[in-house]
Amino acid sequence: MKLLYFFLFVFLAFPIFSEEKGRLDREQFDFRYTSIGINFINSNSAENGLAINSSFKLPGPLYLKFERRGEGIDFENESIDKTTDSFRIGAHSGIGDILSNISASGVNLSIKNIFEIYGEFGVKSWSVENENFDFDENNYEAHFVTGIHFGDSNDWEGKIFLDVSSEAEPVINDDVVCLELDCPTIYEISDDQNRRFGFEAIYNRGKYTAFTIGASTNSLYDSTSLEIGFRVNL
Repeated sequence: MKLLYFFLFVFLAFPIFSEEKGRLDREQFDFRYTSIGINFINSNSAENGLAINSSFKLPGPLYLKFERRGEGIDFENESIDKTTDSFRIGAHSGIGDILSNISASGVNLSIKNIFEIYGEFGVKSWSVENENFDFDENNYEAHFVTGIHFGDSNDWEGKIFLDVSSEAEPVINDDVVCLELDCPTIYEISDDQNRRFGFEAIYNRGKYTAFTIGASTNSLYDSTSLEIGFRVNL
């Protein structure tokens, strides 16, 4: 709940309205959708990790998103390395543009854009390993991300997002014979969806460079992560 209050405070602190052109000679909502970046991941319940992500703008409101995350998992006092690959196609639109297309009793609504809504849908796969075993998931699971994007593309931007997917989780083999033989931990697809709720702040240092900082919660591992990164806008 404290994290939710923090997101709300940051959202209110970001500038909602700005001049048509700003420091980087962009319009307020001219967000960059072609970029490549790297993030350092720090979690309260696992070892540190890295994430590499890239985005490519397509015609209209569409864009492609690729991401590879390598991070540690702390399970039964054992360190496990997990690598996750995801590919998604996304779309974005200003809230004013969406609502202006709605007509009520023949009256057209005209509302100013104060933030964008975006959604991404794709697939995710992963591999898990440590000194005792390897786990490779060859099947791809559905992956969905949605959120709001606000701020000023000339200065600070903010994102609040919800990331939903199925993932592998560690399971202790409960077979009686196996327990006597001290069988290793196995991995299986979680019956529950993993939900990551988070926030990301982006500072556009120049036309082609930006710094990022964010935080997210992970429902599957009951953990909180902090990410700091650098991004090149193309």
